[in-house]
Amino acid sequence: MAKDKEFYVRDLAIDDEYDTITANKSVKDAALKMKELGIPDLVVVNKEDKKKVLGVIADFDIVTGLVAEGLSAETSKVTEIMYTIDPVTKDTPVSTAFSRMRDLDVSIIPVIEKDELVGVATITDCWGFLPEKYEDQRGLIAVNNPRFANYGFTILMTLLYFCFGILAPFAGFTGFIKAPTAGSAIGSQITTYGLFDARGGGFYIGYLEFQGTYSLMWLAMFLYGIIFLILGIFSTWCIIHWSNADYHLVKTDRNWQALGLGVGIVNLLIEWGLFVIVIILGILRISDGQITLDIFGLLFSGLAIIFLIAAVSRDILFRESTPTTSEEG
Repeated sequence: MAKDKEFYVRDLAIDDEYDTITANKSVKDAALKMKELGIPDLVVVNKEDKKKVLGVIADFDIVTGLVAEGLSAETSKVTEIMYTIDPVTKDTPVSTAFSRMRDLDVSIIPVIEKDELVGVATITDCWGFLPEKYEDQRGLIAVNNPRFANYGFTILMTLLYFCFGILAPFAGFTGFIKAPTAGSAIGSQITTYGLFDARGGGFYIGYLEFQGTYSLMWLAMFLYGIIFLILGIFSTWCIIHWSNADYHLVKTDRNWQALGLGVGIVNLLIEWGLFVIVIILGILRISDGQITLDIFGLLFSGLAIIFLIAAVSRDILFRESTPTTSEEG
């Protein structure tokens, strides 16, 4: 499929397995007709002039616009919850049809010919006929399909962020600070303070078991450890959700990219900041100079932030390769 070619609705497999319902019918009538025909959508047409398309009612509209609002299916008309969308013709560019559905977050659009309804086009059908070229060619690496390459790169970077920044401290593979073990000879044994516990010299003790003046601080450390995991999973989901929507050219109502990046970085900084507070307050009761940051853990967190930034900045990495003369022919 040539990437530069403009495709039109006529190039799609126009779905003729559809039906109509007049504007004066109730939502219950629409639901019964959908059930009888086994279809999820009905095109709403004018009662007097059935060739005039007014909109589309989908089963999702019935759930969100009627059931969730506590309205009556018998008294509510289909026009009250349908979505209105400008129909397309067979000569309409696929990109235009896709944009109309994407902007309304709906799945089908009516297709008319000579002012007569001939079928519907779906947003899924449009995906394979959209141009794959990006608006810029600033990427460093030329590939045949930059959209797929960027998608794969984002997923990889996001998973690396999660493994290095979230999973490693959760599994106890990395810690945050190191200090001599209390009572050890000349500090020969080192205790590593991790996400939920302190361990070293063949032992570990959970923060909930810490007693004394600063027990509330250790309780706070434990509780934020749980929040740390939740926010880590959330930030990972945000980036993957954004990348998946971007790959499929689906419009989202939130900037998941920025949200995932911000939550991910701030989450790591807060966790490290709590351990810096532990050092500043002298909670460990160890003389200055003996408490150090866990360099290994710091390195992993630093790499996690780099991976996260790379995940949302992937467009600068790949660009579309320029076709050779033989390819163009």
